Amino acid sequence: MITLGLHDGHGASVALFENDKLLAVIEEERPSRRKGYTGFPVLSIGRLYDEFPKQMRQIDQVAVGTVFHDFSLFATKRYPEFSISDFLYEERNFWRPFLCEDKKLNYMDVMQHKVNLDNEIYPLKDIISNPTTQNVMQMRKHFVSKFLDIPETNVFFVDHHKCHANHALFGSQIKDDCLVITMDGFGDGTNATVGVFKGERIEELYRTDLCNIGRIYQFITLLLGMKPAEHEYKVMGLAAYAKDQYIREPLEVFRNTYGLVNGQFRVLTEIKNHYQYFKKRLEGYRFDAIAGALQAWVEEILVEFVTYWIKQTSIRKVVFSGGVALNIKASKKIAEIPDVEFIFVPVGSGDESISIGAGYELLQQNFMASQIAGISSPYLGPKLSSEACEEVRNNDFLKKNFQRFPDVTVETLAEILANGNVLANMVGAMEFGPRALGNRSFLADPRKPNIVEKINDAVKNRDFWMPFTPSILEKSADRYILNPKRLPAPYMTMAFDTTPEAQLEIPAAIHPVDKTARPQIVTKEANTDYYLLLEAFEAITGVGCLLNTSLNIHGKPIVFNPIDIVNEILMNQLVKLNFIRIGSDLYVSKSVEFKGYKK
Repeated sequence: MITLGLHDGHGASVALFENDKLLAVIEEERPSRRKGYTGFPVLSIGRLYDEFPKQMRQIDQVAVGTVFHDFSLFATKRYPEFSISDFLYEERNFWRPFLCEDKKLNYMDVMQHKVNLDNEIYPLKDIISNPTTQNVMQMRKHFVSKFLDIPETNVFFVDHHKCHANHALFGSQIKDDCLVITMDGFGDGTNATVGVFKGERIEELYRTDLCNIGRIYQFITLLLGMKPAEHEYKVMGLAAYAKDQYIREPLEVFRNTYGLVNGQFRVLTEIKNHYQYFKKRLEGYRFDAIAGALQAWVEEILVEFVTYWIKQTSIRKVVFSGGVALNIKASKKIAEIPDVEFIFVPVGSGDESISIGAGYELLQQNFMASQIAGISSPYLGPKLSSEACEEVRNNDFLKKNFQRFPDVTVETLAEILANGNVLANMVGAMEFGPRALGNRSFLADPRKPNIVEKINDAVKNRDFWMPFTPSILEKSADRYILNPKRLPAPYMTMAFDTTPEAQLEIPAAIHPVDKTARPQIVTKEANTDYYLLLEAFEAITGVGCLLNTSLNIHGKPIVFNPIDIVNEILMNQLVKLNFIRIGSDLYVSKSVEFKGYKK
């Protein structure tokens, strides 16, 4: 039985299953080079045909995640294509007059300058005269059937939050009874659910459209001059800089909007337009205080929410997915609830995993949940091919500016890192989700605080307040993070307090203010190559940890093909990068003296 899971909304992706096993997932933003891609993931499907030709020619059923999409989502590609200015224009010219002034406006007319029907493979022109959500759904179904050459009767739509719930469960690999929580901005008329799993299927206990945590985080992101649905993590990173005395008043603004009654969300203040509401009430407060107040409110309301449902169900294990689950500081607070025995946030818990959750929904029609393998590795993307490596070897720019050393050893790489250099590392299969986990990463020595400035200035060009993250050898985890409940942390989806030893030894890989870390605990079974590199670095430095950040420049997706490193990173005049590992080859800039090569 071959099942294809497909997500065509924001964070579009495809997931391929054979029987009960997930074989691969590809996010369309990677091959398209358009961050947060929205639309039919044609390039990802093509790559799956390259890597799994037999399975892709024998697809039995397709699960399309999210039942209803608005026509404008595809016509404008709102999230990937809108700039901050576009979001502000949309607010000023559509949402404010539509919601606050009761003006009857047509969104497509107001945003006509962003409409491009030819920018999407779906035949949007066929339904432009009557673009209802029902017609959009039928268009999607017909196109998927035709494109993949399978009957329409074998194309199924799966509710958005069922997809998140499935990913929470099977992404955690938990087989015990657990509480399944989903929470995001919005999808299929819902923004939060609570369910219980007791060995067979998830039984949904609560569903609401009143949990506006995710949406409010987006509005505040825009209010602070950053891009919604992309830069919320920056607001979370900024929040730690806020002083307690500054957040008290803006915190009350958030507390007066939504609350909980018996574990259910309630509207405390009727709000016509959230952006205008917060803009008016938060005017004059410091930017860091706004971020800090928002984060504090999210944490306290989530703690109250989870506490209630644990007591209601007597289940102390929690799995959590959806966009709000990307808020690692909130998940940390949940983990600290005394009644919580276990919490797990799966890899890629945003909408990029909707394709996975959709596929799991169909699998449960043929397999018991206890029989389904679940996600055991994040390295589910395309493998680094010999053809792609050869393309880079023959690149004129690289040959002119870099010297190639074949069959590089991890000992050589460890010495490069221990000498204070930044290494671009591209090996093996690509990791799924927003976090680089060693195979598509910039790596550096976490002992030296100045390496943060070096990476930001020379490579990433990212905001000064954003922390970097540690990859830690499993045997060194207790040295660096405080984890009294022994929670698993393989995917950088959870935050932890750090030990005094960490604050002395790996300061560059922890948050400089609150001293927390978002670790990847690396085992030899999960990633042998990366584990051996960490061991080699430990042999030189005594530190079983590397600073790890994603292999991309700010605003671009993680690199997909090796040639992306050349085109997007090396040829960017703002970038200064001297050491690159692609597969077994090490490339060293001819501008630096290098004598440490070991074959």
